[in-house]
Amino acid sequence: MTNLNPASPGMKEAAVFHPTAAFRLQIVKVIGFILLFFLLYVIVLLTTVALGAALITAGIALVGYHPNFFTFLTGPALVVLGGLMLFLLVRFLFYHRQPVNPYRSLIDAGQHPRLFDFISGLVKETSIRFPAKVFVVPEVNVCVFYNASFFNLLWPARMNLEIGLGLVNVVNISEFKMVLAQEFAHFSRRSMKLGSYVYTLNKVLYNMLYENDSWNDLVIRWSSNGSLPGFFAHITSLIVNGIQFLLRKLYRLIHRQYLELSREMEFQADALAVSLAGTAAAVSSGRRVEMGTYCLDHCMHKLTELETAGRRFPNIYQTHRAVIAYYATQHHLQTDAAGLPVIPDSYFHTFLKSRVQLREQWTAHPTREDREQRYLAAGIRRDEATDSAWTLFNHPEQLQEQSTRQVYDMIAPGFSGEAISPAEFVAALTQRHRQYEYPAAFHDYYDNRAFSIVEGEVPPPAGITDMSQLYHPDIVWRIRSYYRDKQDVETLQAIATGQFQTRVFEFDGQPQKAANARELGHQLAAHVAAEQHWLQQHDQQAYSYHYQRAAAKGAGAVHQLTSQYQHILTHQEFTNRLNDQVVRVIHGISQVFNVGHDTLALLGPWMDELRTECWRFRRLLHEATTLPGYAGHLPAGLYEKIQRFAGQDCIFMQDQVPDYVALQELHEIISSVMEQYNNSNILLRKAFLEFLLTLEPRAQV
Repeated sequence: MTNLNPASPGMKEAAVFHPTAAFRLQIVKVIGFILLFFLLYVIVLLTTVALGAALITAGIALVGYHPNFFTFLTGPALVVLGGLMLFLLVRFLFYHRQPVNPYRSLIDAGQHPRLFDFISGLVKETSIRFPAKVFVVPEVNVCVFYNASFFNLLWPARMNLEIGLGLVNVVNISEFKMVLAQEFAHFSRRSMKLGSYVYTLNKVLYNMLYENDSWNDLVIRWSSNGSLPGFFAHITSLIVNGIQFLLRKLYRLIHRQYLELSREMEFQADALAVSLAGTAAAVSSGRRVEMGTYCLDHCMHKLTELETAGRRFPNIYQTHRAVIAYYATQHHLQTDAAGLPVIPDSYFHTFLKSRVQLREQWTAHPTREDREQRYLAAGIRRDEATDSAWTLFNHPEQLQEQSTRQVYDMIAPGFSGEAISPAEFVAALTQRHRQYEYPAAFHDYYDNRAFSIVEGEVPPPAGITDMSQLYHPDIVWRIRSYYRDKQDVETLQAIATGQFQTRVFEFDGQPQKAANARELGHQLAAHVAAEQHWLQQHDQQAYSYHYQRAAAKGAGAVHQLTSQYQHILTHQEFTNRLNDQVVRVIHGISQVFNVGHDTLALLGPWMDELRTECWRFRRLLHEATTLPGYAGHLPAGLYEKIQRFAGQDCIFMQDQVPDYVALQELHEIISSVMEQYNNSNILLRKAFLEFLLTLEPRAQV
């Protein structure tokens, strides 16, 4: 019988890093700030209660001791104002936030006894309380959540567990244990102690101060009932907003201290988890989760497209596994007995990560590479359960189909299209990949970028004798680094101008203050400019090399090379103009949809702008359907839609109400045309590159 929960004997291994004195000091500092928050909290609460009580008392006293016309007006007003103040203060301070996930489904031990036995064993090993409830969702994730409220500042909330079925789909039992243990460890008395309390408090404080809009919505509703209620609501709102401002200022100090220890808290949680699951499961789980997330996102993004074609997934998780297998084949990865990909170090050598990293709100999560270094250094060996994590569930296929239906109920209620099997989906994916894939001999040199403008009869570079020198993987890596750095320059500029609100970020793994972003951006921009010049020269060298090969074949080959390249440049320039115009039209459409029914009077300027952009798009469509060099790239069905569209006026308002049907048709037209021209651009380049291969000696192709 399969071992569904491999034993984790002892906690004596080096993987369990005992908290250092500095780490304990950081926790004490954060708790000190939280105690200061409590003190201010109580002072504000008592002061406001006293003020509210004083207003109510004063209002009653005025009417009781000095009854006249004036006191009959002001007395009740003071009572109402004091009552409102106390009511809204209680509603704000004793805020209760219910976490919402529409895809969440409750499961219990009667349905999945093996899973609950597994969780029970892990609960004992991590020294936490068993979750109050267990839910499943479609994601590649596991999380612990609870209903955050003021009372959780005094004692921890009972946690709930959310298990992503997408995660179950991509890991084995030992890896599933690792991911669950990482989440449980944040609340473990064994490894975190005060750290887990600080972790919980930080979330509760943030939810109360930054996601607490219920009382504000109530003020807005009262304000709409008339000028007098609006006046009282406005005064009360100013007082509560002042309280919120003070508490937010103090919370920022707490959070600043929290960030200093959050990264070490993550490592502490990892230390406990790897001690329970072992180094091998720790390393492989992180890698499989990354790949599984990418593949499930691809499947989810295809739902709407398939719905339009009248097709649907009966079981999205089976398709997910098929896409993972296809992806593994594309990257020359092996699979294990459970059909899961084996992801070696060499797989990651083809990926470039941004040099600029912005950290998340809650924790400065270590990178996968940082975590793996610690896992490997720990060197924990555990017996592995390599069966799929689905083994823990009863009737997994039934659960998968139920979850799939739930996804469709959210995005397309009532839809019942023709089923598409995983094999069909992957076959279509394979066909599309082959249709747009450039020849392998170029090693992705021309992928995802424009062809450069080059000179025709420039002498070929000295020392270049074959294609492998021009398109060596090291050259391609340098190009990818150039585009990565170019994007990072934009990110640094966004930080420097305040477009990205952050105090700190990481550059090349080193912490930086936001004030350093401008100088780092200037330095990186200079490097990018030099690399851009190098790439332009290298593109010229490549073209000159192929021109020489074509000249050796004769005048016909030279003419074909130059005419095809020029046609690509012309088509490329037109496609860029088309894409820019489509972005402007989509922006105009989004502005219309973002205007509420109560502000339709503000639509006039947006409709005028949208109509102007629509006419500009129509002029581009005229070029696309009439001018030589642009025409011929539209399929018959789309061409007919364009002709009908060209016969209509760009009017999207009828009787002062937006014509949403016309707006939808416009969006469909521009999206279809943009996709078609981008795809035709790829096919033109592919045909050109295939022609270049015909110019090469057979031994070099």
